Amino acid sequence: MPPPLEDTSQTRRIYDELRRRIITGVYREGEKLPEARLAELLGTSRLPVREALALLEFDGIVSAQPRRSAVVRSWDRTAVEELFDVRVGLEPLAARLAAARIKGGASAAALLALQAESQLAMASRDPLRIAEVNAALHGAIVDLAGNTLLIQLMRTILARMSWLFFLTTDRDIAGQVDEHRVLIDAICAGDERLAEYAMLSHTEAGRGPSLAIVTKLRPAR
Repeated sequence: MPPPLEDTSQTRRIYDELRRRIITGVYREGEKLPEARLAELLGTSRLPVREALALLEFDGIVSAQPRRSAVVRSWDRTAVEELFDVRVGLEPLAARLAAARIKGGASAAALLALQAESQLAMASRDPLRIAEVNAALHGAIVDLAGNTLLIQLMRTILARMSWLFFLTTDRDIAGQVDEHRVLIDAICAGDERLAEYAMLSHTEAGRGPSLAIVTKLRPAR
């Protein structure tokens, strides 16, 4: 499905609010999201709600069928495995390209700022803040890579990552901070292979704990 064309400020506001409610569990996995009810709750017309739901569908957060209400997607073992399989294919590449650009003279300022913000978020123990900032940190690495196609491919993945990060904030916070430090140090040093390996290691380190948490919350049916 191609990305929706409409993305007005009102649509973005509704998108952000619906996304937050889904991530935090206000709207539960498998729950229907009727346009009329959402429009009434959010004090708007149905059109921006429809556009926001289209953006959420593109990001893999809801699913929709013609003439039916959108439904919040669900997490299970398969969904987690698929996300990590794609991440290990794309994110190490992003880290390697980012390191190469640093070596070529690109600025790491935005990445370092998000690293500092991520550390503050971890210290706050606020699950939503941790999830959003950590996803933004990974997004900054993708942006620094400077590959337009990679950035487009990662949009949906980053949206799903933010949601999964929220669900798995019980993971070892100190360990994640250390992994981020090793990863970002390698990128900032312009060490392409070390950055690639550090991202692969960091991503795979999250697979087992994420699977354990999701499958404990949602036993196989």
